[in-house]
Amino acid sequence: MKKALIATIGALLLGSTLSACSWTSSTKSIDEEPAKSSSKQSSENEPNSISKKEEEKIKRMEKGILVYGEGVKGGLYLTTVNTAYSENNLSEGTSNRSPYTVDVSVKIKNVSGDGQIANLSELKFNLNDPKMDKNFDGRLLPDRNPMTYRLEPNNSLTLTVSFDVPTIEDKYMFGIESKKDPITDEWEITGLNKFDQ
Repeated sequence: MKKALIATIGALLLGSTLSACSWTSSTKSIDEEPAKSSSKQSSENEPNSISKKEEEKIKRMEKGILVYGEGVKGGLYLTTVNTAYSENNLSEGTSNRSPYTVDVSVKIKNVSGDGQIANLSELKFNLNDPKMDKNFDGRLLPDRNPMTYRLEPNNSLTLTVSFDVPTIEDKYMFGIESKKDPITDEWEITGLNKFDQ
């Protein structure tokens, strides 16, 4: 009789535990459905805005367009545009220069795997005004740049490239030409001070 009583109590405990577990899991699935739909509604607003930015960045990068702080690595150079700014030359009173200058700060690192010394004098810099489809050649001014353009492996230099322009536009495209390490990407130059044009 004791064995039968213990078996009955055990069966009742097991049965109530199983029914409690199934009730909890069915309760969870009912509770989770509204939570899932509400999280879908809130996640539809936030991730889509992030994914739109990411999508724009991916499209821009597929076109080979970079922005400040982004770089491109080739076999010899790792090139990054740090920033750009504009200057007003009208106050200087020089008539042979353009009224404005756009200066682009570029960091170039020698990433050669074979220990090759890079000669930065082979680089050509250009600034394109997409609105007028006009190109401007860059100059490395001696008072703003290092005296040497030899770059040892794993070393870097920051150069300031100057462009004389007739007006300051909303957007320019900055490019670098190299025979030793072709760079096909361009940087979007924006946010320049327009002065009182």
